[in-house]
Amino acid sequence: MFIKKEHTYFLKVVSISFLFLSLIAFFLLWIVSGGIEKINPELPFYIFLFFIALFFLFTIIFISSLFIKYNIKYNKKQVILLNFARLILIKFLYPLAFFITSIFRINREKMQNSFIEINNFLLFSTVKRVTHERMLILLPHCLQLHKCKAKITEDIHNCLSCGKCNIKDLTMLGDKKNIYIAVATGGTIARAVLEEKRPKIVIAVACERDLSSGILDSFPLPVFGLPNMRPNGPCRDTLVDVNVLTELIEKIVV
Repeated sequence: MFIKKEHTYFLKVVSISFLFLSLIAFFLLWIVSGGIEKINPELPFYIFLFFIALFFLFTIIFISSLFIKYNIKYNKKQVILLNFARLILIKFLYPLAFFITSIFRINREKMQNSFIEINNFLLFSTVKRVTHERMLILLPHCLQLHKCKAKITEDIHNCLSCGKCNIKDLTMLGDKKNIYIAVATGGTIARAVLEEKRPKIVIAVACERDLSSGILDSFPLPVFGLPNMRPNGPCRDTLVDVNVLTELIEKIVV
């Protein structure tokens, strides 16, 4: 599996973030030092530590980029490194990129889509395959036709099987693969389902914003993200490519 060129957008946002923060930090340190004319030939200790830390973070990004670009076959040491890269990605890099998109009006949805793809790539490289019974599929309520009265949030099998939305096909897929499928109306219900079912791996379908939040909130649980399609705008009669979802399942299960 290769990361497409457009999915490296997240790394570009992070690079801008580091450049921006580096300039601010150096400017503040310059002020604290009393101006450039008072700085000794040897840099103050705190400036030295700052650049060492900055170098370390850039190294993490660089290593992650190499893995993403060249699709290396991983051994145990590389898996540990990739798990650490995912930790950095979720706990540090994503919040930083989110902050920067707010300041510079960078395309946040595109950044989040790239983040989801990189997260999926790292999981494909590190997570062991599981049986169908240990997998959970989380769907958003907006996949259901907005006029439908069936209460699929209680049980997806309450679907009326009219075929006017994806729920019928998804129900059949879950039954065929013996995978539990839950429909969540929000993060609270999604967390309750995860607490009850305790899956080893989750495939979540949602918009980029909700997927990113779910990946962050569920860490370290492996959550593969699959963005939905929104021909009628957000949160209304959305769609998911069932064939793509099926292919994703086949790549994860034993």
